[in-house]
Amino acid sequence: MNSTLKDKEMQRFSLRLSLVSLVLAAGAAPVMAGNYAEGDPRPTPITSQRSAEAVAVEAQAWNKSAPTGGYPEGAPRAMAQVQEKTRADVRADTMNWMRSGLAAVQYGEAGADRARPTYNQAALAYAKTLGADSNAAAQATTQGAPVAR
Repeated sequence: MNSTLKDKEMQRFSLRLSLVSLVLAAGAAPVMAGNYAEGDPRPTPITSQRSAEAVAVEAQAWNKSAPTGGYPEGAPRAMAQVQEKTRADVRADTMNWMRSGLAAVQYGEAGADRARPTYNQAALAYAKTLGADSNAAAQATTQGAPVAR
């Protein structure tokens, strides 16, 4: 008798366990399915509210008022004038830049920060050397000596 009682209790337990697992699985089904209302990973087709003809008309109107990307054939742009400098002029300017301290400031750890007093002092020193060079060039032109620009 004991074995049949144990068998019946085991059957009841397994039936209860089955029912509980079914209820839990039914509760977890929406979580496992994913929330497709937000962030559906599947691509959705893009629908347009405008017809293709309306888009074409708008594109043609924009094309008429859009800036040209290059040189229009009928109105070429003038070339910008470039000033030529000799190697000596470039070397002198580079040496002034280095002596003023701008080279060390610009290639230093802080970089060219106009809020720093060291940069402002170096820029002022470099501007003074440029002013001195332009004064020398002005004196040379007034005396008749040719100056390379």
